[in-house]
Amino acid sequence: MTQFSEYFSRNLGALTAEQQQTLQHRRVAVIGCGGLGGHVIEQLVRIGVGHLHLFDPDVFTPSNCNRQLNALSHTMGLGKAEVAAARSTAIHPFNTVIPCPLDFRAAPEDAWDRIDVVVDCMDNIQGRWDLAVLCNAKNIALVHGAVKGWYGQVGVQLPGGDLIARLYPERVTSQPQGPPPVLSFTVAVVASLQAGEAVKLLLGLPSPLHNNWMHIDLQHHDFSIQG
Repeated sequence: MTQFSEYFSRNLGALTAEQQQTLQHRRVAVIGCGGLGGHVIEQLVRIGVGHLHLFDPDVFTPSNCNRQLNALSHTMGLGKAEVAAARSTAIHPFNTVIPCPLDFRAAPEDAWDRIDVVVDCMDNIQGRWDLAVLCNAKNIALVHGAVKGWYGQVGVQLPGGDLIARLYPERVTSQPQGPPPVLSFTVAVVASLQAGEAVKLLLGLPSPLHNNWMHIDLQHHDFSIQG
């Protein structure tokens, strides 16, 4: 069988062998396995994060196909968490991926006990508030990402932080008129930044986005840290 070191040899130089082994033993929960989540999962698996827990109760529909990595003609109607898990295990044998086809709020308390980092790939404010509260209660760092059209944002809430409350000072009070426009390349960029921030957290590396956030404007090529 192909050795672990062969799969991840092209990471070395950017990562040390010790860092690569560290990633192999870390656990990440991805909340939402659609647009952002699909890309985040793919990148975490390919860099060598060894354990992923994927939360999403939704299934693929045709409207997902403009931006979601795993939205394909043959995955319509299938669960997003299950499809992402199957793809992940097909990439290489050095990962354990657990699909959780349910709302993260329905998970048992002990589901979070061994999680090192949570990645927010949701599309609703109330869910983000609830996830931020959960992560603080469990002392887990949270990587946030959001997308609308050409624009996006990425930030990191460290345990005890209030990033989500600062970004969304009011919880949802009414239903939106409809889903926002979402472009494939914006999703890919934001997801890549989220994956990078998750890896920094797993390796104990510093980041200017810790308890801070970045605004991304791909139409005018503006990346600006806001905090």
